Amino acid sequence: MKSSLIETLEGQFSVPLSRMRKIRSFVTKEMDAGLAGRKSSIAMLPAYCDAASGQEQGGYLALDLGGTNFRVMLVELPGSGKPPRVVAEAKYRLTPGQITGSGAALFGVIAGYLRKFLKEHAITAEIALGYTFSFPVRLLGIDEGILMKWTKDFSATGVVGRKVVAIQRQALIRKNVRTVKIVALANDTVGTLQAQAVLDPDCGMGVILGTGFNIAVRVASRRIRKETGTYRGKSMIINMETGNFNKVLPRNSYDQRVDKDSGNVAHQFAEKMIAGKYLPQLVRLLVLDLIRKGQYFDGHVPTVFRDKESFQGWHMDVFEAGSREAVQKLSQELFGRDLAPSERRMMARVCRMVSRRSARIAASLIVGALTRLERRSKQRVVVAVDGSLFEKYPGYHRVLTMAIRELVGPSGKDISLKLTKDGSGIGAAVIAAVVRQGSQN
Repeated sequence: MKSSLIETLEGQFSVPLSRMRKIRSFVTKEMDAGLAGRKSSIAMLPAYCDAASGQEQGGYLALDLGGTNFRVMLVELPGSGKPPRVVAEAKYRLTPGQITGSGAALFGVIAGYLRKFLKEHAITAEIALGYTFSFPVRLLGIDEGILMKWTKDFSATGVVGRKVVAIQRQALIRKNVRTVKIVALANDTVGTLQAQAVLDPDCGMGVILGTGFNIAVRVASRRIRKETGTYRGKSMIINMETGNFNKVLPRNSYDQRVDKDSGNVAHQFAEKMIAGKYLPQLVRLLVLDLIRKGQYFDGHVPTVFRDKESFQGWHMDVFEAGSREAVQKLSQELFGRDLAPSERRMMARVCRMVSRRSARIAASLIVGALTRLERRSKQRVVVAVDGSLFEKYPGYHRVLTMAIRELVGPSGKDISLKLTKDGSGIGAAVIAAVVRQGSQN
């Protein structure tokens, strides 16, 4: 009886090769529609720059604003494919009043901290800056975009619907910061691609596999049918916004419940099946069903499963692949007792079905994106990946790699997934270098 229910659930969370092929095919169709400016669940947003060549040199600033904590970095690029070096870095914290007051005041505070950074590190010459602004922005070009809406508790007035970089430049002038030139408005997925491309020009794709999910890919300009302004490069990086993909996904009743309880109902369907923010919520719903049907925890709901935010991703890590000692320690913390062997196996099984489905769907989307990748080499392609799910979740990297090879076939061995950290920092500086040095190859 118990095994039949868990087997039914595993069937609902399976992604066979036939389904992976359908997803890959529809990803390609949605990419082409997005590149042509037609209706598509994949937006295909131009990033207005090509991938780094590895020859970029010099010192560049990166400003990474993604929440109440933001940072400024000075990055040195040595060229010749050598690793970038972070020369200096500082982190600053914005107050609740600053992020909810006027936009002019908010950007003034940021400009003030940037002036402090320049003074502390004796930077007096003109220097280019890449600006990672991790809020929904519609790019108008490489160095400007319009804020569509605030997220993450920000609500500063007078910014939504306006040009972000223009507001920041005005604040720099008010603070008498005249040597910093904002040359690029960056996205963390595009930055991840660039952070690896500066080391290896065969990198043509960046993937975020952490709290969220997204892909950026290098595409031949001839495929881009929608307006790209004055951009004249032969290839361009495209921020796909892949998390919103919604075709032929194997969604089930648990996915529908996660969507219904989310803050963006009927959006980001792929992300809600893949990303680390949502996987613990799926595990929670599965466990609750097992409990309610009398097949787990003697029919009693532990406190940790009563609230959708209490059960977390790192709990999944431990239950799926942690040592017996680690599992029992966590069990004591969450349930006030040790789990019986059968209970441990059940928890591991539930976590595994959710995490492996995530990896197989992610692989399908990555391979779909590869069909439109403009390569620099016929021999290999490097995919830069950042995010805690890829980096830390036990076995995720292996399952993702195996799923890609299953879908692609023998040529899958030529696809290399590279952990690439700090695209929002180093990557932003690399984008600034690409723009400043005109590396539109």
